[in-house]
Amino acid sequence: MNKEFNVLIIEEDDNTFSLLKDILEKGIYKIWRVTTGKEALNMIKNFYCPLIITELQISDMSGIEFVKRVKRTSGSINIVAITSYSFLNLGVKALQQGAFWYLLKPLNVDEAKLIIKRAIENACLLIQAGKGNYYKEMSLIDGLTGVYNHRYFYEMLDWHIAHMRRYPQTFSMLMVDIDNFKKFNDTKGHQEGDKILRGTADALVSLLRDDDLVFRYGGEEFTVILPRTEQNNAIKVAQRVVSLVKKKLPITISTGVSTFLDSSDTRVGIVKCADKALYRAKKEGKDRFCVYNEKDDN
Repeated sequence: MNKEFNVLIIEEDDNTFSLLKDILEKGIYKIWRVTTGKEALNMIKNFYCPLIITELQISDMSGIEFVKRVKRTSGSINIVAITSYSFLNLGVKALQQGAFWYLLKPLNVDEAKLIIKRAIENACLLIQAGKGNYYKEMSLIDGLTGVYNHRYFYEMLDWHIAHMRRYPQTFSMLMVDIDNFKKFNDTKGHQEGDKILRGTADALVSLLRDDDLVFRYGGEEFTVILPRTEQNNAIKVAQRVVSLVKKKLPITISTGVSTFLDSSDTRVGIVKCADKALYRAKKEGKDRFCVYNEKDDN
């Protein structure tokens, strides 16, 4: 990474800017600061800025409008948005308009470091590899199915748990397994098996919200993180997932559901709970979902 890697920060608050500057200041970035969207848009016309960190409440325009205008100017610019818990909906809207991710104020240093590091990696690899291939190059995306991979699942699980400890928002996860996949693969061949894996991933993505995250966990297993989703709503999602896959593909799936705090309060725990619920769904006949309960531990 060279010393001319430009990072543009749109921030009126000196304390927030200083915190961001401390995170970035390692002698390898050129940090620019402005306080308005108009200044930022003028700057990116004159030089390439792979990463923008911006408040969503800026003085001269809507932060969401700013994100839209930047993405129209260059789809290769990564944007990390900053908002407060009271305006969490703006963070979600920013994601919908193409922002890379959002951070909540007051900033948590470890959380900010993780998201900024990932945004910078994205930008660097985009420059090096070209837009068509950079996600694969970063080792975040599963090459076969096009969804996120096992490694990134745990990174995002850590992020959501840290987020949950700061703000009262639960989240749920699904553990999805394709029923009798080995038999299908052996009978139909690996090429058809690959089609089933891609089709399952596509079905999951098509059903979920923009900020839900789908991962290939390994083999024929997928995981889904459902932010801001209590158990009752996660059950509805699981019902739709099981039904849609059966309707679209010549296979069925079994799904386990767990919810942070309700099922477990640790990273290892919430995954184990979803896995145990999945095991029960398999045991009870497959083509169904089960929600974790304490009896699954026996």
